[in-house]
Amino acid sequence: MPEHTPAPTPSRAVYGFVMYLSFRIFFILFLVWAAIPEEYFELIGITFLPQRYWAVAVPVYFLTVLTIFAFFIYPSLGSCMTPHADDLRTIKDKVGCSRKSNVSVKISDNAKNVSGCICKDKEKCCREYFESIQSTTLNKAIPSLRDMEMWKVSENLFLK
Repeated sequence: MPEHTPAPTPSRAVYGFVMYLSFRIFFILFLVWAAIPEEYFELIGITFLPQRYWAVAVPVYFLTVLTIFAFFIYPSLGSCMTPHADDLRTIKDKVGCSRKSNVSVKISDNAKNVSGCICKDKEKCCREYFESIQSTTLNKAIPSLRDMEMWKVSENLFLK
């Protein structure tokens, strides 16, 4: 089964090009119909065309619907999906609560528990050097993403 990605493929390129050309042609035909007087169409033999009212009405209706959606419906959907200000979901989520804050400490403890060096040449052994780098790097590493306790946030914001 093929993977669904937004990456360009030859079939999407062909479909996109056909859509581009068709919309360009329809737009040019719309402009010709809206701008040229009906007498010229009758000379060619085209006698049945929609009223010119629709040349103005359809774009105005479309823009009205788009404006109503952009300024009323879309923000209303967003506010309906947002939890209330006193809801606990505005402070914590499932992902942040499941993260551990002391992962780097556990890794550094495991690195120290490994038994002796397995190097054949003790003069070229760099284990102590790498252990010192690892312990300083893990202690200075950026902690994993997690939720902060709200008591700590309140303490830092309001009590200091």
